[in-house]
Order: sequence, then C-alpha cells, then structure tokens
Amino acid sequence: MTRILGINGSIRPRSSADRALQFTLKALEANGAQCETFEIGSLPLLDGRPEDQYPAAVGAWRAACSAADGFVIAVPSYHGAMPGGLKNALDFIDLPHAGGKPFAIIGIAGGDAEPPVTDVVRVMRHIGAVAAVPDVVISRASNHWGAGDEPANAGVKIAIAKVAEGLVALAVLRAAGQLPEP
Repeated sequence: MTRILGINGSIRPRSSADRALQFTLKALEANGAQCETFEIGSLPLLDGRPEDQYPAAVGAWRAACSAADGFVIAVPSYHGAMPGGLKNALDFIDLPHAGGKPFAIIGIAGGDAEPPVTDVVRVMRHIGAVAAVPDVVISRASNHWGAGDEPANAGVKIAIAKVAEGLVALAVLRAAGQLPEP
C-alpha cells in the first residue's frame, strides 16, 4: 500500500492548515493511500549538535519520512513565508529521507498563500523530493473554507481531489521503479 506522510506546517490545533491537511488525507485515502501524520512541534531546533544528542523525536521524524512513499504538506503563511517550525522540520531531513519521493503542497492563508508554497517547494526540491502535481494555493482562505472541515468552494474540493489522485499515482509509479531516482 502507498504510504503518504501528511505534514501540517502549523502547530496550532484546528488551524486552517490542519483542516486542509485532514481533508486532503481523506482524499488520499479514497485513492488507496495509507496516511499518517507527524507533529513537527515535537522537534527541537536544529542547532548543529552531534546527532546522538538530539531527542528521539528527531529519529522518529526521519524514520517517518524514510518510510513514506510521498508527502503532502499543508502550509500556512506566517509573515509571507513558511512557518519557522516547518522549515526547522524540513532541515532535519535530506536525500536519504526524501530523495525521489513525490510531494504535494496545499497552501492556505488569510492573505496570499503563494509565497510560503514557493518556500516549501524550494526546500523540498533541494532535499531531493519531486514536485508531483500542481500545488493547491488557497489565498484569502475564509472566502473558500468556512468554519467546517471541508472547503466551501467546489473548485478547491476538485483541486484537492486531483492532487490526491496524482500524488498517489506518482508514488505508486516510484515504488514500482518506473520513475528515475535522483
């Protein structure tokens, strides 16, 4: 079964990014993926100490990334960029954990969601992951996502469904050795 790791770029419970991620994970599961999430708030700051001095959460994070066939990242905008906690989490992984694996990004913000999406794409590509499908960018989220658990906008629902389908398809192809390795 295809394993997708969901990463919430916000550590705030019930944030718009959390709701977008949960909706996307359901769409991925509807396409046959087995999904899990990792709470990046449990990670310490990356500070260059020897590897054996980091807490177990770092090893668990890296193991979750290594076990995944692909990634979906929900990213909010903090002052026009990805949140520092998400950047810190991504700094703990590299080619052995993410190389060649497809990823999809769901950007969601009260203002412009494009800048943090661009930040995450740049970092993910740098660590060897492959942009799988077009990103979903939900700017001015309150216009497209109400207080509930799913988008109020049909176009957003369709975009997320297509992202889920494409991400699973690419992860399956990669697992079958039909995509080039980095």
